[in-house]
Amino acid sequence: MKRALVIKIAVFSLLSLLVIALLSGGYVWYTMDKTMDAMYEPLPSKAWVAPLFENEPASQMQSTPPQTESTPNSAPVQITHDAEPSPSRLTNASIEEQPKRELAIDNKTAERLRHPSLKKKEPFSLLLLGVDERAGDRGRSDTMILLTINPKKNSAIAISIPRDTKTLMPNTGKYDKINHAYAFGGTSLSVDSVEQLFGVPIAFYMKTNMEGYVKIVDLLGGVDVTNNRDFTSVYHFPKGAQHLDGDQALAYIRMRKEDPQGDFGRTERQRAVLSNAVDRVTELNSIAKLPKLMSHLATNIRTNLTMQNMLDLALEYRPLIQNVETLSLKGIGETTNGIYYYSVSTKERQRIQTELLSRLGATS
Repeated sequence: MKRALVIKIAVFSLLSLLVIALLSGGYVWYTMDKTMDAMYEPLPSKAWVAPLFENEPASQMQSTPPQTESTPNSAPVQITHDAEPSPSRLTNASIEEQPKRELAIDNKTAERLRHPSLKKKEPFSLLLLGVDERAGDRGRSDTMILLTINPKKNSAIAISIPRDTKTLMPNTGKYDKINHAYAFGGTSLSVDSVEQLFGVPIAFYMKTNMEGYVKIVDLLGGVDVTNNRDFTSVYHFPKGAQHLDGDQALAYIRMRKEDPQGDFGRTERQRAVLSNAVDRVTELNSIAKLPKLMSHLATNIRTNLTMQNMLDLALEYRPLIQNVETLSLKGIGETTNGIYYYSVSTKERQRIQTELLSRLGATS
């Protein structure tokens, strides 16, 4: 009798645990669904427009020391930003005046890369945008990273685009800094500008507000980093391993003027912080924080990835995402009309296009 009672109690307890688990899972799923609804913002439907690898017109400029990864010991470049983006101040040839170049891909291939099936493990490119938005001001993109993934080639590669990169704006036919694209036309123009810069179709984007990043890091209990260079930027960051809260992490990834590698050094710090944050999200003790985490994500992140896309990425692409190679964008610093730009040659842009399209399996 006692044994039967013990079995009944055990079975009842097990069923109770299953019910609780199912209810919890249902709640998390419901929360995720609502979060994805809030985060989801599709890009406007546009036909693929062949990018121009133009011969850039000669400009009257004073060259500053090259700001590339090959010159880590060069002095930091003093960068002057406009109060407001103003492409009309630049004197450049229009799009119509630029000589065209034969396309590296046809329209059919471009559309396939723009609308991949993640369930079928098709290759794609995703643009990561970190934006600095303020009240009453759309702001600018503080971080631009193009991530290209191809499971069939076991390939994942990322290229960070310096915010001062000089590019031909698709909406004006004038040259300006690529981070100004977000101020002119939001996410859509940012995506168009990167497509124009490299000639590689972009399927997805993910945009995060850098200020909201602070709350997410704090919710995760901070991040661990190994700092390669002693510096002070709001806080003092000694060389070596350290734990950062949200405010410290934001200051850590924003510093660039004291870094001899400028945007490149900052990108390395951003990647390290992001990688550790992702690791913390997947830890068991972070599961209980999911509802609050989802709330912050819904407020501070926008993307055209659907919930099914997210699940496919988590299930099919995660090993690749955790082992991303990096590709460097080589250029020189130059000053035109008193404004600093990071200038990338046509040859370098073509090199990046060839590499990325090859990774995507889009070249013969």
